Order: sequence, then structure tokens, then C-alpha cells
Amino acid sequence: MITIEQAFKEIESHVNVLGNESVELSDAVGRILAERVVADVDSPPHRKSVMDGFAVRSSDIVPGCCLEVLETIIAGAVPGKSLTPGSCSRIMTGAPMPEGADAVVMIENAKLDGGSVSFQIDAVDASKHTLEKAASFGKGDKIFDVQHRIRPLDVGLLAEVGAHRVVVKRQASAAVLPTGNELVSADSLPGPGQIRNSNGPMLVALIRNAGLVVNDLGVARDDRDQLEKKVLQGLESDFLVLSGGVSAGTMDLVPEILQNNGVRQVFHKVRVKPGKPVWFGVKEKDNGKCFVFGLPGNPVSSLVGFELFVKAAIRKIHGQSIDSAMEFKANLTCEHKARGDRPTYWPAVWRESDTEVRDVTPLNWMGSSDLRALGSANALIFFPGEGTYAAGDRLTVHPIS
Repeated sequence: MITIEQAFKEIESHVNVLGNESVELSDAVGRILAERVVADVDSPPHRKSVMDGFAVRSSDIVPGCCLEVLETIIAGAVPGKSLTPGSCSRIMTGAPMPEGADAVVMIENAKLDGGSVSFQIDAVDASKHTLEKAASFGKGDKIFDVQHRIRPLDVGLLAEVGAHRVVVKRQASAAVLPTGNELVSADSLPGPGQIRNSNGPMLVALIRNAGLVVNDLGVARDDRDQLEKKVLQGLESDFLVLSGGVSAGTMDLVPEILQNNGVRQVFHKVRVKPGKPVWFGVKEKDNGKCFVFGLPGNPVSSLVGFELFVKAAIRKIHGQSIDSAMEFKANLTCEHKARGDRPTYWPAVWRESDTEVRDVTPLNWMGSSDLRALGSANALIFFPGEGTYAAGDRLTVHPIS
């Protein structure tokens, strides 16, 4: 049995970074940039009005003034006339400011009468209701750096800078394979000795949330031929994530079948609670590698194994540090007794306190089969060893989605 730190080192040394590919902007959401995006234009491309109104010389706006209107400037047009003392131009939102103008008076504060306009204000500040050229960004400015995960709200900005295609990390694929004779689907009522398959849907959701393409292989029974057939299907992906069948029971066939099909074991069993039986191996293929994780069958054990080890491997293939999980320190809100001889990840809730220091509270958790506690959790508290932890102790917190 190895330590958590040793498991991370093994993952670091065996998992390689995936290559890159170019994709259309419409297909880029959720993908990780492999090249920085740089603006090819200024934004705005000109000094512009941010209101419908009149472009004026601020020095002309005095009580009782009446200015000649030279032209109307709409968005997409180019001003044809420069302002001179006593003149102005009607202007629409987004339109370029004419030469000589340094402010905009809103349409609500103006009264148009033929070819002139009077104003219901006594003065206007220079630059009022205008935006300078390149105020948002300039040509050559960095917009997004490598490793940025593209969000839906980023797409508009990428389009604005001409990034109609972006270079991203190749999207990894993962197959999910829960195992066990006791499993039935979520739409079935369990019979004697049966339980619903919760790990499969949970792992599919976790992997999809991590940005991978998921292949749900369904449940494999504890039958050597059926299990081997599904394992071979799963090995076609970049990741194969199994749950169940990796402990020491007579029906725990997974490690043997993996070995028989060319998967080299890297480690089996990690000194962690829950999730001790976790298994990791690598299958060399003509077109790369398949990284295989065998997670324990108890659902919280499966979740912890995914959060710690599978996510570390996913970060590595995307070129990120495997220890870049957003862990932080928080103050324990109550006394807690940690039992057992292994470091423990305990379901918890963290929050910002009134003093801007994060607090974390352990939930009432019944053990590795208790999914109910996870329904209220947004984190796992890390208790490094056995003992009593006092309220106020600062502990590492691992946030979970």
C-alpha cells in the first residue's frame, strides 16, 4: 500500500500530455486553450458614443445654448463633418465620435427644432458618455492564456478578436464501467440482495463535467467473459474508469482481466480513507495510451478516488499540474474525532465567515456507502491522521462540484 503522495507521483510519471487540435469556435466551449489568444483589432475600434444623443464640444454647453446640427451619425457610419464652435452632430449608440467632439449629451436632455438643438442642461463634462479607442483592449493584447477553459460567455469575446478557430487540447475520451451482480438500473426496484447502480451515473456526470467525452458501457456482471468484453471496449478510450471488483473478494476479477489484456499495473491500494483499494494501470496502444482506474464499489469511496486520482490524471493530460486542485485552508467549526490508521477525506460544508475566513463543518456521515451526506456536501475535509481535532483547527479542504 502506497501513500497519497506516492500515488500522485506515479500518476505524474505515467500520464502524458495530449496533443492539440484546431476547432471551430462553435465547438470550443469546455475545451482548454493550447495557444494564447491575442486581439487582432482595437476595441472599440474608434472613440465612440455610448448613448443616443448629440456629440458636442463640452465648452459649447452653457445655459441657454442652441447649437447647429451638422449631420446624423449612425453605428457603422463614418462622420463626414468636424465640429466647429456652435455646432454638434446627432449620434447613435456605438457610432464613432466626429472630430472636435469630446462629449455626448443624451437625447433625453435635448430638444430638436429643425436644424438646431437646445439643451436642458447647463454643462457637460468632457468625455461624458464616450468610450476611447482601445479602452477595452488594443491590437496585440492577450485575451486568454494557455490552459484557459473556454466558457459560453467567452465565445462572444473570442469572436470579437477574430478567433473563429482556436487551438485547444485534444478532447480526451473516457469509458465508464461499473461492475457487480448486485447492480440494477435506476429505473428498477431492487430485489433481494440488489442495489441501484449509483456509481455509473455519478462517474459519467463527473467525467463529463471535467470536459471529457464519455462512453457509458453499462453494468458488467461478475462474469469473466462479459467483463472482459466490456473491458476491451473501454480500453479503446483514453481513460477506462471502473467501479467495483478491485478489492480482495473471490469475485473481484478486474485486476486479473486487466493484466491479461495488456494493462500494466502501476499501483493497487492507497493509504486513504475511504477508497483504499483504488487501482491504477496503463495500457500501451498503437495510437497512444489508455489510463485505467479501478475505483472501489462503495459510492463515496468511488467519489474520493475520482476526486483525488482520476482528476489528477485528467489535469496532467491537459498540461496542468496534477496538484492544482483548488484546495484551501479553513477553520474547523466543531470538535471532530478521526478514527482509523489512514488519512481521511470527510464530507463537509464550507462557507465564508463574517471575518472573511473560511469555515468548514463535517457532516453526519455514516461511511463509504452513505451517499445522503454527499447530497449536502460541497467539500471534503482532509484529516491527516487519527485523533481529536478541535474547533478552530485549520485543515485542508478539497472542494467538490
